[in-house]
Amino acid sequence: MGGGNIQSEQIRTLYRQTETVLLANCVNGAIVCALLWTSTPHAWIAGWLGATAVISAARFVLACRYRHAKPEGADARAWGTRYVIGSVLSGALWGGAGFLFLQDDSPLSQLLVVFFVGGMCSAAAGTLAAYLPAFLGFISPALAALALRVALFGDPLHDVLAGVIVFYGVGLYAVARVNHRSLAEAFALRYENAELVASLSRAQRGLEQNNRTLEQRVAERTEALRKQTEALRDAQRLEAVGRLAGGVAHDFNNLLTIILANISELVDRDGLDARTRAALREMHDAGSKGADLVRQLLAFSRRQRTTPETFDLNRTLAGMDRLLVRLLGEGVALKLELHPDTLLVHMDPTQLEQVIVNLVTNARDAMPEGGVVRVQTETAALLEETRGIASGVYAVLRVSDTGIGMDRSIRQHIFEPFFTTKDVGKGTGLGLSTAYGIVEQVGGHIDVSSEPRRGSSFAVYLPLSAATAERPSSSPRLVSGFRALLRPRAKPVVMLVEDEPTVRSVTRRILDRAGYRVLVSSSAERALEIFAGLSEPLDLLITDVVMAGMDGPRLAERLRDALPGLKTLFISGYSREHAVPRDVSHSIGFLAKPFTHDELLAKVSELLAEPEEARLAAGREE
Repeated sequence: MGGGNIQSEQIRTLYRQTETVLLANCVNGAIVCALLWTSTPHAWIAGWLGATAVISAARFVLACRYRHAKPEGADARAWGTRYVIGSVLSGALWGGAGFLFLQDDSPLSQLLVVFFVGGMCSAAAGTLAAYLPAFLGFISPALAALALRVALFGDPLHDVLAGVIVFYGVGLYAVARVNHRSLAEAFALRYENAELVASLSRAQRGLEQNNRTLEQRVAERTEALRKQTEALRDAQRLEAVGRLAGGVAHDFNNLLTIILANISELVDRDGLDARTRAALREMHDAGSKGADLVRQLLAFSRRQRTTPETFDLNRTLAGMDRLLVRLLGEGVALKLELHPDTLLVHMDPTQLEQVIVNLVTNARDAMPEGGVVRVQTETAALLEETRGIASGVYAVLRVSDTGIGMDRSIRQHIFEPFFTTKDVGKGTGLGLSTAYGIVEQVGGHIDVSSEPRRGSSFAVYLPLSAATAERPSSSPRLVSGFRALLRPRAKPVVMLVEDEPTVRSVTRRILDRAGYRVLVSSSAERALEIFAGLSEPLDLLITDVVMAGMDGPRLAERLRDALPGLKTLFISGYSREHAVPRDVSHSIGFLAKPFTHDELLAKVSELLAEPEEARLAAGREE
């Protein structure tokens, strides 16, 4: 709060009282003139009244102009000076009245003049106290002229009276000072309160703004939390379905192992007629298709067997151009837009092709009346997790269509196995779920955006690899012809540990007929007991991975502690990555269920025929 504001308010108070002050001047002046009309020259009275009227009119005009200007600060001080000049002129008029109208021989005139001049000065101590220069400008000429006229009488009584008038003026000034101080404090308090109210108003506006901002942020966080909760719920549902699918696939692999192993054994028997042999082959083909279906379930549950490689995503798509065109058929156009840079990804290329085919097929089926399928590649660098996609650098494969689109209720279920909106017989509901499982298995993510009648877009995020793309020279599923021809030594001792009775039975039968001596156990604990009582060397351990109680890898570790270099073959319905801990030893093999008669014997023969130097080298590493 500044002093200029208080001074402006003081001057405003002066002008606010102008009409009252001028009216008092005119009324009191008229009364004085009427009472002294008979004892005072008329010319003096008329002249004084005329001067009073002119000065009062000028001050009234000044007040009107002030209200129109509404000055503040330095401008207000100039208007204060003008008011002081008017006060000085009015005080001089009243001082002149005292000098002119005070007569030696008329006690009445002396009483009237002193009374009215003193009364006007006393009133000024209240009306002009807001601005002391205006008060002093009024009483100084009024009381000075009156005291001088009284002193001119020359007698002691009038001299005393002149002194009383001066003392009276000093007293009025003291009173005016007190009134002035009270008014100044009131004005200061008023402005302090105004500033406090303004500060509180600003604080309230700031608080309201902060509340609005906070409400907006709460709404944004609530919406983000809702989306995260929804994404988490979807992920948990898919994870639960994946675990279920993986468990079902594992059990199916056991059943298919029994079926395919027995069929492969029966189909090679002599004496079968053509019809029986054809029926067995049809059963074998049906079992193989079942194995393909199980592989799709395992892909969804991220437990499929994989052969990861580092390769260029763009080159793979370019090589599939003709295949995709044939897949889309007539009426659907393919637009391939590849990123100019090499996009290296690390995964099983066959699985990537499966993802691409599934997405393109899904896009085609969403456009029964034709349209455009756009396949694009690009890169994305995510600094933080976005829509369930972890931060990192990704190669993005985007497959978009102009088809019928999907609403939110359908989008929530499209990655669930066996969920489909297609007609009966036109889809298994495993295409998108398989693609989802494959992509999640390599640390990627599939993001979908779609609206009814506005098409769909699937964005596949695959982690970019900085490694050089290298294709292995041969598939790891192929068995060396040389090793397959090597015959094991006479009656090798094989311990078979399998908790599924039928799988155990058919596997034992295959090994028995191949000339192996087979020790059979339904659990790891029983296998340890058999091994403890064994009086001859054990050549090979064949064990299931997942069993009740002690699992296969733990059993193998216990037996290898007692018999270093023991060759081990793990069999499982899961992939090696999910079933067996990483091991660099040459004496450990893995065979995925379902397997055939020939695949089992080839893998056993390969392990038992391992060169001695490789076995010794493995022993030295241990």
